[in-house]
Amino acid sequence: MLISMTGFGVGHYEDDNVVIDVELKSFNSRYFELNTRSFDLSGEAEYRIRTFLKNKLKRGSINLSVKIDSKNQLKLNKHKLESVLAAYKEIEKKYNLELEYSHLLRNNDIMSFKLLPKSIENKVLKAVKIAADQAIEMRLKEGKSIEKEFIGYISTAKKDLSKIESIYLKSVNKKVNSKTTNESKVEELEKMDVTEEIDRTKSHFDQIILSVKSKDLSGKKINFILQEINRESNTILSKFLDKNIAKHAISLKMQAEKLREQVSNIL
Repeated sequence: MLISMTGFGVGHYEDDNVVIDVELKSFNSRYFELNTRSFDLSGEAEYRIRTFLKNKLKRGSINLSVKIDSKNQLKLNKHKLESVLAAYKEIEKKYNLELEYSHLLRNNDIMSFKLLPKSIENKVLKAVKIAADQAIEMRLKEGKSIEKEFIGYISTAKKDLSKIESIYLKSVNKKVNSKTTNESKVEELEKMDVTEEIDRTKSHFDQIILSVKSKDLSGKKINFILQEINRESNTILSKFLDKNIAKHAISLKMQAEKLREQVSNIL
């Protein structure tokens, strides 16, 4: 079963004291990366959220936005404000200036958000869990879509492989029935022999299909198999100089490349 790393989810929590809205976006990445835009949370709360999401989502670049509307969430430094206002008034009086005051509210030394109490941080985690569950549901749906494309690419690749095998066997029969000496025939047949490459490539595609349907799917494992398919295709191209073989071998490489592009988005 394929699981995509692309996902989206929202979480909402509301009671008499607080309204929490969470938005989670997940994209493909080799590792787990968490980028947050949130209300001031304690270090412990951020650690709990990070640990939860890493265990839940495993891998991917995660953008997490947390918006909190809570009573008494702003903290005013009255002493700092009074000192700044006194300085502003002195400047206005001394230099006959008219200063703008509204930007003082954006000064973190004067007006700042309080750290949330632990009870509210627990509610934030509840909303994060809801968003993560939705993102996983979307990841599964995206995975099914990728799986259909996977099967299509593999089906095309297997047809190319059958064509390669058919052309190769006809060429072998033609060579065997030719009028050249037996020694010359054997030498040419050995040079053009791609039986092992064809058999290994068939086996590689069978492994990919088994992996797709397995619960223990690994994108890294599929990527390795695709590298082997590409190597076998190159060997076929180098050993058997035939334009029809080349056409299907190149198509085989193209299908493998399409599969590789999709693998980058698999968990």
